[in-house]
Amino acid sequence: DIIKNVIGKMADRKLEDHQKIHRLWINILNESELKHTKLMGVKNGTVSVYVDSPAWLYQMNTQKRKILDRLKEEISTIEYLSFRIGKIT
Repeated sequence: DIIKNVIGKMADRKLEDHQKIHRLWINILNESELKHTKLMGVKNGTVSVYVDSPAWLYQMNTQKRKILDRLKEEISTIEYLSFRIGKIT
């Protein structure tokens, strides 16, 4: 029971962090940027994001520092922001 309880709490915390990052993401980006990006998740302090084209990869990388700083204001454990081309659905 103790192990289940600990694992359950860790899973709940990860879900809460992901939901918080998602809410922040929606507030940081404009509508056009949101249409061309997809927040994939967080692992080891890195937020992974897919973009739908090389042009949007470039565009988002130009704003990387600003976005990362805003995320770090709310969640201090975030250290990196990684953009890569992927499927947006």
